[in-house]
Amino acid sequence: MTQTEYQTIIAKLDQMSTQLAYVTARQRATEEMFSELTPVAKAALNTMIERFADAEQQGYFDFGRALLGVGARVVEGFSPQDVQQLGDAIVSILQSVRVFTQPDILRVAADASAAMNEGDNIKPLGMFGMVRATKDEDVQKGMALMFEMLRRVGKGVNAMAEKHEASADRKAKLAALLGPKRGTKALGIERALPPAAAKKVAQSKANEKLAAAAACSTPKPAAQGAVIDGIAYSADGHLMDASVWTRELGATLAHVQGLTLTDAHWTVLDAARADFATTKQSPNIRRLTQVTGMSTKDLYTLFPKAPGRTIAKVAGLPKPAGCL
Repeated sequence: MTQTEYQTIIAKLDQMSTQLAYVTARQRATEEMFSELTPVAKAALNTMIERFADAEQQGYFDFGRALLGVGARVVEGFSPQDVQQLGDAIVSILQSVRVFTQPDILRVAADASAAMNEGDNIKPLGMFGMVRATKDEDVQKGMALMFEMLRRVGKGVNAMAEKHEASADRKAKLAALLGPKRGTKALGIERALPPAAAKKVAQSKANEKLAAAAACSTPKPAAQGAVIDGIAYSADGHLMDASVWTRELGATLAHVQGLTLTDAHWTVLDAARADFATTKQSPNIRRLTQVTGMSTKDLYTLFPKAPGRTIAKVAGLPKPAGCL
């Protein structure tokens, strides 16, 4: 081994010794830090445990569990739309609270409460006593305020009634448009036709059925029947444009049909819309059994009245081929 190689080895050993000393010093520092922090961590943990124990004794955890129960009932009883409407009304509610908490308003409320508490000491007034009381300026001001409040309340009640009437009118129009059509029956007793005439009538009806079947094989564009809330419906009660359909609108259409939608109903409706998006044709009852895996009996259980037509209406699709 040459002198140069020996010096190189010595230099590497010195470097490794330096690094080992550094690592040893870091490890020693880490151990010292952990030894110093361990009592602090134990004290902090004990303090946290004591705080949680105090909170439990004071009922914070019971309050939190009860609050979660209230939240669950809110979720079950209110829809996201209700919560959104409440959020939109929060500003108006806060403004009303700010008005009612003004010092002058609180002072008036306190005076009214005091008068109610002293009701036993107030003597009844007769007709002439009330007439004399109206000469008091404060009484006149209070009566004017009461009448103004009644006028504004009446105005608000009338606006609410008009809104409800408009909503009921829209629902009635929608029900009339989407409701099932009833067949008409001939009145009186029909006289029997001669054999030759009866044969011609039977042949004519057979030709009409063949023509209707041929017409049903290729669906024709439906004529527009009405526009309700900006949405166009065909004369037979189906949406003119399937793309404007939403789940909220589907729930409304189902309500008009007398249905309360469950998960099973939504499974059928989603499958019908998915099949329409693929085939560009509304699925009939046979096609629905294929795409949903349900039997015809199951579909009739979910949609008792003409399931093919009802599913198409609620799903916002055109009338299925086959003139159901």
